[in-house]
Amino acid sequence: MDADMQIYSTQTKELGEVQVLIDRLNFEVTIDSEEFVYYDNDEITMEMPSNEEILKVVLPNNQKEEKEEPFDPLPPVTHNEVIEYYEKVILYLEQQEDYFGMK
Repeated sequence: MDADMQIYSTQTKELGEVQVLIDRLNFEVTIDSEEFVYYDNDEITMEMPSNEEILKVVLPNNQKEEKEEPFDPLPPVTHNEVIEYYEKVILYLEQQEDYFGMK
């Protein structure tokens, strides 16, 4: 038996095994094993995107710039506000000393 005939024989045997499994599924619309195996070859697929299209999606420089508000976790504080807060902290600490009798 030559190689082509052996490959054909093996393929026919495998298609028969696939057909047995398909028949067990009891589909309302029947499909033969060869149609099932080669189904993807008949499907129309999309073209592969070009490298430029891929880069446009992947690289942030090529995307629309999103306007983001700069995140400033601490609001600006003036010199006068610092002095006022400092005085409040000192007053708070003095009250705590009185309350806990730590003097």
